[in-house]
Amino acid sequence: MSTTASRIYHPQIKITGRLSVQYQHNNQPQAVHVNFTWTQTPEQIVVTLNSPTGQTLAVLLVNAQGARLQRAGYPTQFADDANQLLLHMLGWPLPVNGLRDWLQGFLDSAHAIPITPANSEDTFFLVDDWNLRYAAWEKVSDQTQPERPKRLDLTRQTEQAGLVNLRIVIDSWDAQ
Repeated sequence: MSTTASRIYHPQIKITGRLSVQYQHNNQPQAVHVNFTWTQTPEQIVVTLNSPTGQTLAVLLVNAQGARLQRAGYPTQFADDANQLLLHMLGWPLPVNGLRDWLQGFLDSAHAIPITPANSEDTFFLVDDWNLRYAAWEKVSDQTQPERPKRLDLTRQTEQAGLVNLRIVIDSWDAQ
């Protein structure tokens, strides 16, 4: 990586990857493994969750009007807050609001301090009640760009789902 490379926040980006979730339901351990597509523009975020075989399980749309969740075989659900909607409908939280920045290696919406392999090694960041760790980084073929997040590990204790562990692995980026 070039020593002059600096992380750029992309307001429009498409990311694909895999998401593993461990949580509690009725005091029983649960695990969910899905593929996801994250499409973000300045106006909205669309998160599509697919089964490992490719079947669409849920599509979440978040914009200035709120959040809309569509699941196969269920009526469309609406809410002001995407995080609460997902917790209520899926049984586990997904911090959509934070992921807008975290997936790109920033801790907050100001994008003032980029996270890098050098300042994140074995470090947990407490952000929005989530313990966030950048577990792996990917080198970019364009040497003028810094490494970007490859794997994020998140944990949080919740009243509804107990201890929630999320592992997000990013497979591809398309910054537009």
